Amino acid sequence: RTCVLAASVPLLMLPLPVAAASGAVNCKDTLTGRVCEVAAETPGSQTGSGEGGTSASTGRQDTTRTCSFDGEPIDCTSSRGTWSNERQCWVRALDPQPPAGDPRWEGQTEGTLYACRPPGAGEGGTAGGATGGGAYTFWAPPGAGAPVLVDPVDLAERAVDRMDLRAPRVAATPLDPDAPLLVGMHAWFWLEQDEPRDVGPIERTATAGPVSVTARARVTKVVWQAGDGTTITCRGAGTAWRPELGSGPSPTCGHRYTRASLDEPGEAYVVRATTHWRVEWSGAGQSGVLTFTMSGTRPLRVTELQVLQTG
Repeated sequence: RTCVLAASVPLLMLPLPVAAASGAVNCKDTLTGRVCEVAAETPGSQTGSGEGGTSASTGRQDTTRTCSFDGEPIDCTSSRGTWSNERQCWVRALDPQPPAGDPRWEGQTEGTLYACRPPGAGEGGTAGGATGGGAYTFWAPPGAGAPVLVDPVDLAERAVDRMDLRAPRVAATPLDPDAPLLVGMHAWFWLEQDEPRDVGPIERTATAGPVSVTARARVTKVVWQAGDGTTITCRGAGTAWRPELGSGPSPTCGHRYTRASLDEPGEAYVVRATTHWRVEWSGAGQSGVLTFTMSGTRPLRVTELQVLQTG
């Protein structure tokens, strides 16, 4: 699993619907941060069957939101609510809400009252600012749904979702998956790319209320598993082979097989390409990095040249 370097990100109070989650990027908070799963589309499914096509697997995206109190790490969630770096307390809606006329409403008749409880604070508190380091309440205006805590990372994840990134479409020589490669010949590896969502760079912006976050994504490297136990790391998408380029080695990304694939399932090696994405985001006065991977495969038959002697 790829680790992410991220800075402490203050939360922003915005009136958003609770159901407003990023579609293909599904996230959950843990005590160590947020873990997200990126859903990748599947162009095909003929893996290792000797037929053409590619298949995609779901990558992992780890987004770490660092929570701190007076400069020291603290759990981002607890029984008291969700931590707000900006307010330096755990925030949670009062349940039940105080009756109308309660002084904590400070004259408001709509919206929601929230409790802000710093570490070590009691359950009490007064409207307005905290007194003696204790808990206090604050009011949030009504919105399309209950106000929820949203940090800029949430918007970055939504921006990534809007990119509609595509799993790598693996290409190799021979171009025809039914045509075998001969042992000792050089195979060229590359990724089909005709849109920015294949390898980037691609940029999208997500907005919530007055706050916008812009994310810029690109593939930083491609890790190839040749199927025979060899792993090759290439910095780019590789060079697409053309007949005029001959049968020599690829100038950017390839492999030379030394044994046939007859003993493999389907009598073919499964060539897997894994794209490593880096997303740099900025907005709301913050910036950070998201990383994740996406994978695609195709079969590659390798055979030995048979010499027939007559006479």
